[in-house]
Amino acid sequence: MIRNGIKQRNLHVTKFLKNSTTTTARNIMSGGNFDTSSVQFTVQDTARIVTLNRPQKLNALDTEMCDSIYNTLNEYSKSKATNLVLVKSSNQPRSLCAGGDVAKCALNNLIGKKKYSYDFFKSEYSMNFQMATYPKPIVVYMDGITMGGGVGLSIHSPFRIATENTKWAMPEMDIGFFPDVGTTFALPRIINIANNKSQMAAYLCLTGDVVTGADAFVLGLASHYIPHDNLEGLQNRLSELHPFAGGSSNNGKYFDMVDEAIQEFSTSLPDSYKFGFTDCQLDVIERAFNIDANESVTSILNSLDSFADASEEHAMFAKQVKDKLLQKSMTSLQVALKLLQENSKDSIESAMKRDLYTAANFCNDTEVVEFSQAVKHKLVDKQKTPYNWKKREELSAPKVLSLLSPKPSILIALNKNHDSVTWKEYPYHRKYQLPREEDITNYITELNTANGGVGNITKNEVIEYFTTINESTKGKIGVAEICKLIIARNYTFNKAGGLQSNIAESVSDQLL
Repeated sequence: MIRNGIKQRNLHVTKFLKNSTTTTARNIMSGGNFDTSSVQFTVQDTARIVTLNRPQKLNALDTEMCDSIYNTLNEYSKSKATNLVLVKSSNQPRSLCAGGDVAKCALNNLIGKKKYSYDFFKSEYSMNFQMATYPKPIVVYMDGITMGGGVGLSIHSPFRIATENTKWAMPEMDIGFFPDVGTTFALPRIINIANNKSQMAAYLCLTGDVVTGADAFVLGLASHYIPHDNLEGLQNRLSELHPFAGGSSNNGKYFDMVDEAIQEFSTSLPDSYKFGFTDCQLDVIERAFNIDANESVTSILNSLDSFADASEEHAMFAKQVKDKLLQKSMTSLQVALKLLQENSKDSIESAMKRDLYTAANFCNDTEVVEFSQAVKHKLVDKQKTPYNWKKREELSAPKVLSLLSPKPSILIALNKNHDSVTWKEYPYHRKYQLPREEDITNYITELNTANGGVGNITKNEVIEYFTTINESTKGKIGVAEICKLIIARNYTFNKAGGLQSNIAESVSDQLL
């Protein structure tokens, strides 16, 4: 529900929505009931609130919703009265967004009306690209199910708020699709743990595992963790923020103000919290899902097999993961892996274009892609049994590359963002989330070296540095916890209490 006292805005949409027929546009221009629209746009002081309002579909995105958000955000970006944008759901805490409405796409594909799907993915990915490069702060409440298209709505924002209700996942492998919406660009860059070679990124993309809000925060999928009951107060606080005199909402100082305001409503993780991955499981993920060392799905499966002679926990987890992967579409697994390898090194614009070409090809190809059939089986016909994949063999490298490439017969392109901005690294993400594993281990290595040898720095000194000295992490809730987690995983203590690396003794290295 929208909070009492927030004034509804009579948007001047005639100009910027003249090519759009969104539900929101029709309701505003006709004076209809604004609350019936699938996306609501409201004004609260200097904040603009974007509320997804399709609860019966768990806010699954369609073309109209994406066009509406894209066009309205374009207007907000030009407005001096708009300082920040908050994206939320009328359906929280059940869902932010459960994905895109791919059932419509599949049914249209199967009867030859593929333009519907092309238009949808163009609208969705153009919106994702716009949000990724937006000049003003965007804050997203990931309160509830945040999957597929919901990840696309949140992952590119520097302010991604997880709660105790968050259920995060990219489950596209189960429907013969691929991890889209720029996920294969984002995850290699933002995940904090077991990700120096995009291992955790690959694991989450290929398995589709569901991640809790607390784990999303620790992993870096979320920048902050705030209880559901604090969200309304945070919304009020954000609406009051104004740039310093002479400043603007487009500069880094205002982004810092937004982060400080969010921190006011953050709380420590629950006392009962335990990170969702054990050290043994992280060993398996780091070895098997290294996208540089294991360049094919077969290599990943063979790497998982190599844990058969390791400890019982290693072997059991590796087998569970392999069994899970074997239930997925081989075509989807191969495409996902190739996208990770390409998009982890490319610019955000190139990555979003590659996702768009791939989505169009998945709608058009009937030789090796089973996306439409699998969606109909699972989401339309509601079959309880998994879809029986007909294409189980690995594709040739040229065929995989072809699925990622534009086709002359399919005319499709991203909409331009506001200032034709692109880059290879997010400008603010790292600044506002927990430190990465390599940040912590590199600091320990550098300090030990500077102090004359290994084992001279203590656990408390590391925690003190990241919680009170390091500019980007000091005072941030959760920093001490991730330091303790990384230290426990990577180090032992000498007699003087100093930290000594045990990385060389990990199971992954023993199996080499």
